[in-house]
Order: sequence, then structure tokens, then C-alpha cells
Amino acid sequence: MAKVDVALATIAFKRKIAYKGTWFFSILFGGFSLLAGLAVWNHLIGDGEMGGYDWDAMKAYLIIGFLTSTLAWAGSDWEMANRILDGLIAIDLTKPVDFQRARAGEFIGGMVASVPSAILGTAAAVLVFRPAPPDSVLAAALTVASILFIFPLAFGINYLAVLTCFVTQRYLGVQWARDSMLAFFSGMMVPLALMPAWLQTVSWSLPFVHFTTTPASIYLGRVDLPAALGLLAAQAAWSVGLWVLARLLWSQLVKKVTVHGG
Repeated sequence: MAKVDVALATIAFKRKIAYKGTWFFSILFGGFSLLAGLAVWNHLIGDGEMGGYDWDAMKAYLIIGFLTSTLAWAGSDWEMANRILDGLIAIDLTKPVDFQRARAGEFIGGMVASVPSAILGTAAAVLVFRPAPPDSVLAAALTVASILFIFPLAFGINYLAVLTCFVTQRYLGVQWARDSMLAFFSGMMVPLALMPAWLQTVSWSLPFVHFTTTPASIYLGRVDLPAALGLLAAQAAWSVGLWVLARLLWSQLVKKVTVHGG
């Protein structure tokens, strides 16, 4: 990354941690969602299993989902969207800074600001609920690698959603649709193993699945080493593919820039 990218990421990081109330309530809300999920699945699974998950495995799955969702929704997508909606992008285009790289720096800086709270929340959940341990030390390491890929994946998906503002002139509905797709197709709401086969196929063909199902599958040993490496390769491919797709769309959509008042 260039110095300007690091500078933008640092500014976004400091901006996020400056609002400690928002920081606190975001982790608190995520904690309530985790507790609700644990209560529901404890009632459904009991002493048995569903979709190959016993209660200990499901606890691990839900805690991983809590961690990944905390990271995935921590970026500053509204700040990106408002630059387009308010016409500030016209000023950005006059600067000798690549717009996509600048937004990536800001977005990932915001995500990094959520890491301490995400780790603390995850550690607390592990201590309290005692989920299943990782399948092996290697599985734990590969899970960490998989979670790191969430940073470029989250930016790619959010940035593509933001680019629709050139056409829609609105963002709220797009945000809701994106968040719903991410929550459903990632397996955050319901594990893919409980879905019909055709819906699992659809989910695995989309990038959303790599936010929860991929790291959880690696952690729990539901895939062997070659398959785990293949999933990491898929995450890398999606990260690059989303970046390139955004470049192509940007080259066309930027022609629609409208500055209010003239």
C-alpha cells in the first residue's frame, strides 16, 4: 500500500475509535444476537445434532459467525455512498489519488478499528460458552487466514453496492438488500448444511459463503486439508475478482457523475 492509503486507513481507524459509544453498542448488539442464536439452537439441537452439528460444534459455529459479522459490518460504507450522493466525488476526481484505493484504505481502516472489540467479545463468548475447540492446530491457523480474507471481501462487496448509487441515487435499500444477502447466503442465519441441496449450490457459487461457512468449516474440520486450501484459494480469487469488477463498473458509472447545483 502507498503512504496515502495507509494515511487514509489510519484516519478512518481514529475516526471509528473516537466514537466509543457507537463502538460499545455495536459489540453489545452483536452480543445480544449471539445470545439469541445460542438460545434458539440449544432448544433445537438439545443432546442430538442437526446437519452434522452437535451442540458444542454449533456453539463454535455461532461464535465464529459473531466474529465474522462484527468485522464484515464494521466498514464505513455510508461514508463512501455519501461521497457519491452528495456530489463530493467531483472533488475526489480532481485529486491525484485513486478513488477505489482511497476508499479501500478508509473502509479497511474502519474494519481494523473493530478488531479489538470483536476479539474481546469472541474471547468472552469462548470462556462463557465453551464451544468445540479447533479440529487441529493447523485448522486453527487456516481459520485465522480465512478470517483475514474477510477484509478484502467485505470491501469488494460493499464497494460494489455503493457504486449502485450512481444509478439509484439512494443507498438505504441497497444496503438492506446487501446485508440480507450476506446474512443468508453466508450461513450466518442458518448453516448451509440445513439448506436444500440446490440452495447450497447457489450459496457456494457466491462470495457471501466465505464470511461464515468457510472459516467455520475449516475450524471444525468439516473439510480436509486440500479442500481447506481450495476454500482459501476461492477467497483469494473472489477478492481479486471483486476488485477487478469494481474497476470495470467504475469506468462506466463515473460518467454519470452529477454535481447538484450545476
